[in-house]
Amino acid sequence: MLIFGHRLIQSFNFKQISSQNELKSDDKKDENNVFCFKYNENFIKLCLEKGFKFAILAQNENEILLANALKASFILLKDENLAQKASKMAEFYLFDSKILLLVPHLKELEKAYKLGVDGVLLKNLLINNKNITKSI
Repeated sequence: MLIFGHRLIQSFNFKQISSQNELKSDDKKDENNVFCFKYNENFIKLCLEKGFKFAILAQNENEILLANALKASFILLKDENLAQKASKMAEFYLFDSKILLLVPHLKELEKAYKLGVDGVLLKNLLINNKNITKSI
């Protein structure tokens, strides 16, 4: 299981973005950066063009399938029912994207295991967590 947010486990810099301007600079291409956003084809296109790693906060089954097809490194989910569906989709279709459950604390590991997700991401690990975490 992937665990992002434990103080002793090395992690990516999960950076939430809310505008295209945050993706325009070439100095953002750091191998440790993962840009996180709700499903947005303009953001996805920019990330793909610049070779940025990105994560999509999926809000329905279509977004899960599209996120994987569009090469998202991670698919972030806050809803447990949707996370369980995503896990089954990922297993059936052999997703390259990793399914991560957003959790408030690491006491949720057993729940994540039972849901069958690839891992967890501690909510407070998101940098600039104004929009994603506001809706959680």
